[in-house]
Amino acid sequence: MYILTKENILSYIRDHVPSIQLQDPVTVHLIGEGDLGKDVEGDGYCNYVFRVADGTHSYIIKQSTDRLKRRGRPMTPTRNRYEYEIMELRSKIVPQYVPALYHGDFENNIFIMEDVSNLKLVRYEMNKNHRFPVIARQGAQYLAATHFYTSEFYLSSEEYRNLLSHFMNAELRSVMENSIFLGIFGSDKFDPACGPEYAEYCRSIFEDPDITFQRYKLRHLFMSKSETLIHGDFHTSNMFADDDHLKVIDMEYTFGAPFSYDLGFILANIMIQFCSAAFRPFENESERDVCLSYLLSLMELLYTDYIQFFFEYWDKDAKIEYKITQGYRETLALDILRECLGFAACVNFSRVSGDMDTADFDFIEENDLRTKAKFLAVDIDVTLFRKWNSYNSIKEPIEDIIALMKKRRNDNA
Repeated sequence: MYILTKENILSYIRDHVPSIQLQDPVTVHLIGEGDLGKDVEGDGYCNYVFRVADGTHSYIIKQSTDRLKRRGRPMTPTRNRYEYEIMELRSKIVPQYVPALYHGDFENNIFIMEDVSNLKLVRYEMNKNHRFPVIARQGAQYLAATHFYTSEFYLSSEEYRNLLSHFMNAELRSVMENSIFLGIFGSDKFDPACGPEYAEYCRSIFEDPDITFQRYKLRHLFMSKSETLIHGDFHTSNMFADDDHLKVIDMEYTFGAPFSYDLGFILANIMIQFCSAAFRPFENESERDVCLSYLLSLMELLYTDYIQFFFEYWDKDAKIEYKITQGYRETLALDILRECLGFAACVNFSRVSGDMDTADFDFIEENDLRTKAKFLAVDIDVTLFRKWNSYNSIKEPIEDIIALMKKRRNDNA
């Protein structure tokens, strides 16, 4: 396999993609080295990702090897092909949200796509309290469209089964099945930086019999309810945006799973951002309140807009037998609501309780405040674990989140 480096990548482009004509001077950066700043580039966690640019054009070149870039875990490099193929498919469904593709080399597990860094990495902009006015609607449309049009509600039974079989993606499935539901993502211990009280709190939750039951129940849903091809890693570090545009990246975790999982994943991410905003510095409390209200509105709109878009596609293109079945829509919408909140608890707890870097807390310099923010995040998880299957509207968990935030802030005033 041809291994790309900063030194040979221009030769590779010249030999394999003559349509890309770069003019000197050309710059080459390896994403994750930090020379551009993480708020611009992300981290290149799983793969080797290069940015190649001249004064006019810029491209992203992505290569998978037989080990993850970080931590060195063995992993089949053909995940690169899955990502290229699902980007091709999704670009036919929602081209406005998917970077353009220029080249796929499956022998060497390389593909070249549009560089969307003219937009901003959403996570780091939110850390700076930037409010994207339409990102909830855009994200909801991306999910609803890519979910509906890769589901059996739209596809023939044969097409649907073939799609699920092709994107089985067993190795990357296991990352989510084990790290999100059974363990602490990327870690084997509760965050020691937050002190023994926090570690004990997280341990008591992890070992709580009722919460363990809920985690396993949600894991079984995740593993057995293959309704659509999910993104699988849909969070704000995989979203580039400005006030008018959105592009979604990092699609290698695609496989069959519930509609609700991607929605739960992004809700967990917004919840963590909310907990950070509850304790990170602001110029005044009025600005904090505006930011918190904005993040709560994102949570609500991500669900309500998703449901709106999904059933617009349903009314237009669903199979007639589903359209005429009384009560199907209402039951499906409620299932998606409840499941996404349960999945949000699993995702949030697996990431926040351990010592894995959670960039949403980067702007909290004081460890005491960071610890309080993480306590709040776990408080929210506990409530969602206990109540996910009884909520009847998206407003109910939001009310719980507000109450938990006020209590945690008052207790620490």
